[in-house]
Amino acid sequence: MNEAEQRDLARRLADVSEVFDFEGALAFVQFDLKRAEKLLRMREEGKKWHEEFARSRERVRLSASELR
Repeated sequence: MNEAEQRDLARRLADVSEVFDFEGALAFVQFDLKRAEKLLRMREEGKKWHEEFARSRERVRLSASELR
């Protein structure tokens, strides 16, 4: 992975993290690339799950309101 790709991964990681700023994320990426990629994937999957849950909850709410 070249430096630009590392910086992009670090930026994305810092954007979704409550722990890492960009410099900390970059150091983590350079220290353990595989774990950084896994962490970012887990965050993205969690975000997708949360969004799907919110859509499902909204569908249930709308269905319940139609029954009234």
